[in-house]
Amino acid sequence: MNALELEPVKKLFTLVVDPLIRLLFAAAILYFVYGVFKFIKDKASGESADIAQGANHVLWSTIGIFIMISVWGIIAILRSTIGVQ
Repeated sequence: MNALELEPVKKLFTLVVDPLIRLLFAAAILYFVYGVFKFIKDKASGESADIAQGANHVLWSTIGIFIMISVWGIIAILRSTIGVQ
């Protein structure tokens, strides 16, 4: 028997882990949008330190989203390889 097939583990993933992952994706996307708006606003004002800060928000949120999507893909490959639905 696989540990992921146990009913308490399924409930834990359904009620806690899956919504938490969706929340993290949403937070990363909101952080990206915040960085874009900050970058555009600061670009108009011409303050180079603020422009760099907005660009860093965009860069790090893009890296975070990429890492989350990569891990999600690796987990999907592993789940299909071992036959877990």
